[in-house]
Amino acid sequence: MNLYQKLVEIRKDVINFSKDTEGYGYKYVSGSQAIAKIREKMDSLEVLLVPEVKSTISSTYDYANAKGKECTDHIVSGEMSYKWINAENPDETLSVPWQLYGAQDDISKAFGSGLTYSERYFILKFFQAPTDVDDPDGRDTSGRGKGNKKGLSEAQVKRGYALGFKAGYDKANVDKQILSKFNKKIQDLTKEEYDIVCNGYEKKGGK
Repeated sequence: MNLYQKLVEIRKDVINFSKDTEGYGYKYVSGSQAIAKIREKMDSLEVLLVPEVKSTISSTYDYANAKGKECTDHIVSGEMSYKWINAENPDETLSVPWQLYGAQDDISKAFGSGLTYSERYFILKFFQAPTDVDDPDGRDTSGRGKGNKKGLSEAQVKRGYALGFKAGYDKANVDKQILSKFNKKIQDLTKEEYDIVCNGYEKKGGK
């Protein structure tokens, strides 16, 4: 099989696995299950996935956590791509442009988490795995109150600032623009408003 045929076979395996899961009453598979199944099929078909980072920029984000402690996170974003390689014929490749975003209290950790999350998210989306539990924009990691379904998670807020920084705006300007357009703080945006902001910054940032 050529590389494209192998990728189709991997996708078929994901779809069949998802249907089996639905039979047990679950609409979605977990991201961990899907990733494990995909990697298993990649190994059997001798398909490799290689990340290629092209450029990165970094910034810092100051905030107060749920306990009121002042914290600083390092935010890393960058242009990259993932290259599929047919190990049986290494000259046969497929490169897909992608982006990475990472935020941690240490810049090395931010870069590492960005790569890890980026690869995980890329694989799930590339093969259209029907999973929502590992969508970075669907998780609340803010610790700002149990059961609070309103507003954005801390991860979403950090991503918004990172996209704004890449588009040429610092934190103060991002806050000012959002307040002017929606009359609210970034963490209080709805998911629809958040998508509008992020899409605008991505376009201006040259995506």
